[in-house]
Amino acid sequence: MTPDEARELLVEGINYAAYRETESSLDDSDKNRLFGSEHYKSRRVTVRSSPWAEGDFEEKMAILLRWACELNRSVPAFEEAQRLLQNENSLLGSITWRAQAHDHGIMTMIERMPSHEKDGGR
Repeated sequence: MTPDEARELLVEGINYAAYRETESSLDDSDKNRLFGSEHYKSRRVTVRSSPWAEGDFEEKMAILLRWACELNRSVPAFEEAQRLLQNENSLLGSITWRAQAHDHGIMTMIERMPSHEKDGGR
């Protein structure tokens, strides 16, 4: 699996989870933001702004990715795509790491740390 194939698989999984769980799919701008470049061009008319773009986009996408993982738990390629991208220096890599860290309780530990410990004492 190539990195672009992994990105496509995860973006589409997140999009499906968004639509299935909230009835609001991702806009092309959301998908392109996740993909890291202009990859999606559906030419669909946008009537209102994306509900996903406001607030903490990364956290919203991490939540959707966790839902997508649950929906795709029987798809080995979905897990492979996450492994391939989790250490990538990109938005999708960060979201993948964040979703997995949450599942393993790491985010809860980090959230409980005093702020001076989170940034290495700076």
